[in-house]
Amino acid sequence: MANFILEIFYCFTATFFFALIMNAPKKTLVHSSITASLGYLVYEYFITKGNPMLAFFLGTTFVAILGEIYARKFKMPATIFIFPGVIPIVPGLGLYETILAFVQDDISSALETGVSTILNIGCMAVAMALVSLLAFKFKKANLLNL
Repeated sequence: MANFILEIFYCFTATFFFALIMNAPKKTLVHSSITASLGYLVYEYFITKGNPMLAFFLGTTFVAILGEIYARKFKMPATIFIFPGVIPIVPGLGLYETILAFVQDDISSALETGVSTILNIGCMAVAMALVSLLAFKFKKANLLNL
């Protein structure tokens, strides 16, 4: 339990400073960090259930939904909240392991890890695109009046 709380704290802190480095508006820093922490909670829940692709998809979907809500609340682009929010979920270890396997001339391992990583990144991209499309359609139909 203590490790889990530390992970959430690290996620919040890393996202806060990443958003700060990316020159996000000061009043959005805490909200971006909360979005990332909650998205990471969703991601971790499904990772522990043993379904990584679903974890990447639902974690990113949750971040994108909160990003769209905060975008309407603060009257700012959703990317201000979504971009820092997905940083803790990005499969950086998979990318690193793929390149390491290529450098070590282990092509089969590199391809296996690389394909898995690309599929996870694809799940994240589909989630962001889907939420963005739905938010656009709801906004156009005046259903999203936050």
